[in-house]
Amino acid sequence: METSLMAGVLVGLVLLVKVIARNKLSPRWHYMLWLVIMARLLLPWAPESSFSVYNLLSYGQEALRASDAPSPRPPEASPVHQEMTNNAPAKTASVETKQEPPVQTAEPVEKQPLASLSLYKLAFVVWLLGAVCLGILTVAANRRVYNRLAKQPVITDPGIVGLFEQCREMMAIRQSIPLITAGRISSPAVLGFLRPRVVLSDSLMNMLDDRQLRYIFYHELAHVKRKDVAVNWLMNGLLILHWFNPVLWYAYYRMREDQEIAADALALSYIGAEQKESYGHTIIRLLEHYATLYPTPGMANLSGGKQQIKRRIIMIKNYHKKSYRWSALGLASVIALSSVTLVNAKAPESASGNLSAPPVIATESSGTSQAKKLTILDIPLDKNVVDAAQEELRRFLGDSQAELYEVADPEITAEWILLNKNGKGQVAIDRNTKQIVNAYVQYTWDETDAAVKNAAAEAFRQVDANKTFTAETVEREKRFADGKSTHKWWLQSKDMIVTLDADTLSERGILISYPVAQGNEKAKNAALKALQTINVGKPVTFKQADHNYSEGQHDLWKFFDDGGNYAVVIGSKTGTIKSILAYGKKDDNEANLPPLLDKDRKPIYTKEEAIAAAKPMVNKLFDIDLTGYSVEFSTENPYVHTFTKKGQPTVHATVDRTGEFWNYWVDPVDGTMND
Repeated sequence: METSLMAGVLVGLVLLVKVIARNKLSPRWHYMLWLVIMARLLLPWAPESSFSVYNLLSYGQEALRASDAPSPRPPEASPVHQEMTNNAPAKTASVETKQEPPVQTAEPVEKQPLASLSLYKLAFVVWLLGAVCLGILTVAANRRVYNRLAKQPVITDPGIVGLFEQCREMMAIRQSIPLITAGRISSPAVLGFLRPRVVLSDSLMNMLDDRQLRYIFYHELAHVKRKDVAVNWLMNGLLILHWFNPVLWYAYYRMREDQEIAADALALSYIGAEQKESYGHTIIRLLEHYATLYPTPGMANLSGGKQQIKRRIIMIKNYHKKSYRWSALGLASVIALSSVTLVNAKAPESASGNLSAPPVIATESSGTSQAKKLTILDIPLDKNVVDAAQEELRRFLGDSQAELYEVADPEITAEWILLNKNGKGQVAIDRNTKQIVNAYVQYTWDETDAAVKNAAAEAFRQVDANKTFTAETVEREKRFADGKSTHKWWLQSKDMIVTLDADTLSERGILISYPVAQGNEKAKNAALKALQTINVGKPVTFKQADHNYSEGQHDLWKFFDDGGNYAVVIGSKTGTIKSILAYGKKDDNEANLPPLLDKDRKPIYTKEEAIAAAKPMVNKLFDIDLTGYSVEFSTENPYVHTFTKKGQPTVHATVDRTGEFWNYWVDPVDGTMND
């Protein structure tokens, strides 16, 4: 109770600091203030200090004790009473003996501690019962989420996986992180902290373009980099112990708000201030449609209400390059708050003199911390390495005066990220090998070289000569790995992306999103027919059509409904099915089945049974005969089957828990879609 009371006082101080320094503290520091509360709740013991803010509470307790002073202990326990009795005249003593005051006063003395003990036991039982019940509910809720996601397949779309890996490498996260489908979880999220996984729903994969997916990946990977799920579990464990304190529940809610905003700020530090408006539109759209009001401790996902949306809009709007950096004011605020709250009240010798020192020592604390900008002179890099990185950046920018000067915060990057002095461009260098990992520059449309614009427009006309090509953002990146390099341009707008080889300016991929009415009619009819073949059993209305094209590689139309429950990929020229997903059908099939435990997650079929079950539908959809094929089950998800035969296309299929296949896709023999 005492610890909970002190933490409640600390919550009030944190809120006060946040109000006073609202516009002066960066999102990172707003979030870190809540960690002081966690430290207070975790401390089994703390030193006493006259600076402790809890001295004010102890003075109140002393005052209460003083007001209760006239109530002495029972007469027989008082030395004064004993002395008066011993010195009394004989007659008086005989009267007192007859009245037997000790016997009369002894009864209430014994009953009072028994009553207090019973009340203490009752309070303890109520607290324990509440903690156990809340603990069970929390574990059960998270277990349910984990069980649902354990059955979901790993995302294998090469475009989405490649984009995710680019974001992971850019954020210098060395840990391998699986990207899995989300099932019924609509919001993108990070699951777990020891072995984190990023969860993405099929509807978002179908609805968002590459640029928007990149924003989502940066945000979710920011949670991984900042260990937010581990913090959530720790705070939730503390809440279970302090379930009776509503102030701490409110603090948890506000902490999760600040956690999301801090993740936005970290993501924007990689995306760039130039794209903050597009990033904001994407995040807010997801918050409006996919957010949950009750955050789960085992996940870092979009959560919050209208007030949080408003705060995130303001933060994103006001974001600038230094919004996620360490600051002297932020450090001073945390130190000052810790100085007066992570120490206990000092037991006073007298009632005076305990308030002689001010409760906050922010002046001294803030004076010891100086914000220092880290430059390339402050890190252990050889001059030849820096010169090579600088030369690479100058080739990118076409500016002989370009100069690498500043270094990104080493606390949040596994590589040395060297930033150009004028704020444009960066070069990443591996800290161990001292080799250049990548060089990256972002341009506005007006800054982009005319030859690049023309090449992008010409490539775009191959796909849609009737649509005007423009780009909101332009990115250029060169990556180095295993002695080789890849060099690309990305030109992106709301509904189109063009990728070019930066050395030859040849097209490497085009994506155009259309309303479904403007999609290829032949491909759309083939997609609807495919759904009839798989026997969805309900009318499906497509909402959007994406045209994916890369010369010599693929020419595809992808149709999907508004909820992302159904998606079909069709070859543009051949009208053949390349993949089909009927997630809504899977949900209907499994609606009344109990969830499976980890120990029950085993293949539904034997290998022979799997081939027999999938063979008729694979023949209908893809005109592929599975006779002579072998099958393997995914190690990550035994519901995913891979059918292979030498010299033949590879077929992938996912079965639901009823034994019915609902998702199929094909890998061609030669790496092209032949469509």
